[in-house]
Amino acid sequence: MSFCRTDNPIADFEKHDAEQQKALEKLPKCSECGEPIQEDLCFEYNDEPICDECMYAYHRKNIEYFM
Repeated sequence: MSFCRTDNPIADFEKHDAEQQKALEKLPKCSECGEPIQEDLCFEYNDEPICDECMYAYHRKNIEYFM
């Protein structure tokens, strides 16, 4: 991601925000909470991507059994 600073801080922020939004749209979305999975740690449960927070919150018993 390239970022070029201008004399207008608002334009800089809007450009940076738009670039971040495009990057987030490319990430897989958690099937439980719908948020983009930003970490390198992503679980698959029933062939669906799940973020680590939802996996531990909703499927803790399955994780403990698996380990």
